[in-house]
Amino acid sequence: MKKLILSLCVILTLTACKDEKKNVAQADTRPVVKLGAILPLTGSQAPMGEAAKAGMQKALKENTNPNQHYDYQLVFEDNQAKLPSMPTIANKMVMQDNIDVLGTITTAMARVIAPISDQKEKVLYAFSIEQEKYQRFGKYAFTQGTSIEALSDKFVESFAKNNQDNISIFVENIGVLGPLTSYLKTKLNEKGINHKINEFNPGETDFRIAIEKTKADGYTNFGVFAFPPERNIIMKQLLEAGISYNNFYSFSLDMDYVAENYDGIKTITYNCGTEDFVESIQKEYNIDSTYGSAEFYDFVSMMIEAYEALYKEGQKPTAEEIVSYIHNKKEFPCMSGQCVVHSNGFIINDPILRIYTNNKWKTIEE
Repeated sequence: MKKLILSLCVILTLTACKDEKKNVAQADTRPVVKLGAILPLTGSQAPMGEAAKAGMQKALKENTNPNQHYDYQLVFEDNQAKLPSMPTIANKMVMQDNIDVLGTITTAMARVIAPISDQKEKVLYAFSIEQEKYQRFGKYAFTQGTSIEALSDKFVESFAKNNQDNISIFVENIGVLGPLTSYLKTKLNEKGINHKINEFNPGETDFRIAIEKTKADGYTNFGVFAFPPERNIIMKQLLEAGISYNNFYSFSLDMDYVAENYDGIKTITYNCGTEDFVESIQKEYNIDSTYGSAEFYDFVSMMIEAYEALYKEGQKPTAEEIVSYIHNKKEFPCMSGQCVVHSNGFIINDPILRIYTNNKWKTIEE
C-alpha cells in the first residue's frame, strides 16, 4: 500500500512538472515585443524619469497575461536629461536591444531621434507640453500631454475665480515656455488682470533685485514657470523675500523637492492621473505620480492593446499600422480620465491645479 501511494505521488509530481514546463515553453515561444524608454533616471530630472518608469512598470503588470499573443518586456536607458546623448542611446536600443517601440520625455528629446525611428520604422512616443496645433515631428511619432493653451487657461481661470490681481510671473526663456508666455499674456489681458512678466535665461541664479522691484511696484501674487534648477532657486528667494504660498503658483513640481521645502504651495500641471491611480503609484512605488506616470502608463497599455488587436501569426504589426490604430481611437478612457487624439497625433490630457499640504498633494481644480 505504501509503495502504491508513493508511486501515485511520483506520477502526480512528474505530471505537474510536465504541465509547468509546458506552460513555460508555451510562454517562451510567443514573439517578444520590447517597449523601450529613454528617461532621465539620474541627475536633476530623475524624479521625472522615475515616475515615468513606475507608470510603465505598473501598466505592464496590470495589462499582460500568459494568454496574450506576445510576450511584452520593458527596456530602460538613462539619458540624464542630456540632449546630445539621445542619438547614441537610441541607436543602441534599436540595433542591440532590438526594441520595437521607443518612448521618451519631451518632444525636444524625441525630435533628435525621430530620423532614427523613421529610418528603422519604430513607433516613437513622447510625453510633453505642446501647442495644440503642433507639427508632427516623425513619420511614426505621436505625443501625449497637456497643451500650452490649456495650462494657461487653467492658470488664469484660477486667479479670476479667486479675484486675485497684480500678479508677477517669472518665466524661463526656454523650450515650450516661450509660446506659453505669449499665450498667457493674451489671456491675462482678456480677463483684465494686472500683471508683469519677468523673463530670464537659463543659468541665471540671482532674482532678488527683480523680486524686490516687483514687490515695490505693488505685485502681491507670484507665479513661476521654469525648470530646475532655476525654478528651485527662484522659489527659495521668493520665500526669503517673505512671499506667502497662499499667493504663490508654480508650474509642475515634483513631490520630493516640495516635501522638503514648501507647504501650501499651489502648482498648475498636466494631469497626474485619476485619484485611485495617484494613490496606487504612491503606495506601490513611493513616488509622486506627477511628471508622466499616467502618460507612460497609457503609453504601455496603448501599445499592448494595439499589438494584440493587430496580431498576425508569424509577424508583428508594422509601425505604420500601430500609429494608425492609435490615431483612429479618437477618444478613449485613460489614466488621466479621458484622452482625446487629435488628427496631428497629439493625445491631449486636461491640466489640473494642485496644492501641497500636510505632506501630500491634493487636487483642487480639474
